[in-house]
Amino acid sequence: MKNIFVWGLLYYLRFFARLTLFLHKPKVIGITGSVGKSSTRNALHAMMKDYFKVKVIKEGNSETGIPLGVLGLNPGNYRLPDWLKAMFLAPFKLNSLKDIQYLIIEMGIDSPHPPKNMDYLLTIVKPDIAVVLNVYPVHTMQFDEIVDENLIGEKRIKTILEKIVEEKMKIITKAEPKVSIYNVDDKNIRRYTSSEQNESRSSRQARTLNFGESEEADIKFLNYQVNLKRTSFRYLLKKENKEIEINIQNFVLPKRYLEVFAATIAVGKSIGLTNKKIVDGLSKNFTIPTGRGSIFEGINSSIIVDSSYNASKASVLTFLEMTKELSEKENRPFILLLGDMRELGQETKMEHEAVAKKIADLKVDQVYCVGPNTKKYVIPKIKKDPSTRTSSSLGMTGGARWFRTAVEAGDYLRKTLPYRAIVLVKGSQNEIFLEEAVKKILKNKSDSKKLCRQNDFWVKKKRAFFQGV
Repeated sequence: MKNIFVWGLLYYLRFFARLTLFLHKPKVIGITGSVGKSSTRNALHAMMKDYFKVKVIKEGNSETGIPLGVLGLNPGNYRLPDWLKAMFLAPFKLNSLKDIQYLIIEMGIDSPHPPKNMDYLLTIVKPDIAVVLNVYPVHTMQFDEIVDENLIGEKRIKTILEKIVEEKMKIITKAEPKVSIYNVDDKNIRRYTSSEQNESRSSRQARTLNFGESEEADIKFLNYQVNLKRTSFRYLLKKENKEIEINIQNFVLPKRYLEVFAATIAVGKSIGLTNKKIVDGLSKNFTIPTGRGSIFEGINSSIIVDSSYNASKASVLTFLEMTKELSEKENRPFILLLGDMRELGQETKMEHEAVAKKIADLKVDQVYCVGPNTKKYVIPKIKKDPSTRTSSSLGMTGGARWFRTAVEAGDYLRKTLPYRAIVLVKGSQNEIFLEEAVKKILKNKSDSKKLCRQNDFWVKKKRAFFQGV
């Protein structure tokens, strides 16, 4: 009965979302990738908002989030009454895209099976401009079942990654957008953008733009610099033989944002924006979503880099490198609060141990962990590493300490946080919730409302979780 209701709800919302798109015909920009979708969505909105009528779907990137966003409906606390309310209101929201020129949508996939795959999302909306940022082994657990169980280690990860790439790339290969923008450095992505596979698209005069470090990139990475006041990104526009520099004030952004802004520039060029308009829009309007790298003042004159919203190996590694660079520039102790990376299936051990190795290589001053995966795979790896075993700054054997919950970790940090530390907070959301640790060490308690997952739905969910631990 529950499945019947769920599928009925999905088809119902999809019908009205498709009808709304048909009636108003906005140009759709679809974004997919493993890391950086939300940031790219925000960057596109920042760049375009002063020049076009733009709507951004912020409610979600899934089989429910996309149609709800198209219709301008809020799912509330995701209870049955909230869904019934959404169903009642859907027919009255057909004008939600009236006068909208561009609709910006994240298209996230969690599985090779409907409704959480790209095939299903493309039955709701097909983008006119498709952006593929990157592909990493994220949400691999859902792909385990379609991979030969006899494969292990790197071979298994490679096979799963190929399946994930195939699914994500349907935003180009199946949707056949008018403009395709992709990361030329990713060899898996390039397999799906070869001239042989795009002959039919070329015959329709479809346009492709790519970005990356490669010499063949249309938008080539040139330079990246970060300090506690601003982050700058410089690129070469190959066709114009001109350089363009994006300066983002008051945010520290990791090197991975080279992809985010390169993709944004590519969209800007494809819709006719001048270089000046691209730079001005981003410099004036860009912000980052909560929990993706926000900067807060902490107790004991510390600085908190809050990336507590979610975590994958790729994002953890890039934030580790950035924070290490900042700690050295500012001569501050580097403190890491790390939570589990979830939904990795059989790759859980390998991915966590890779992060542990990076922590050891960077010689992070203090490491605090939350979650069973960090306890099982990160803590032992750090304790065995000779570069951390004798660290006198820690005052603890093995160079790391584990806590059952984020609240316990926050209580400990509130009592022990070194003076002028820079604290990187990074972890997945389910049963980790590191934002609750951040609350404990904020200098200004009013900043709590700027953390991720602070609405009624999440507050109730977290309260029940922490009471049950």
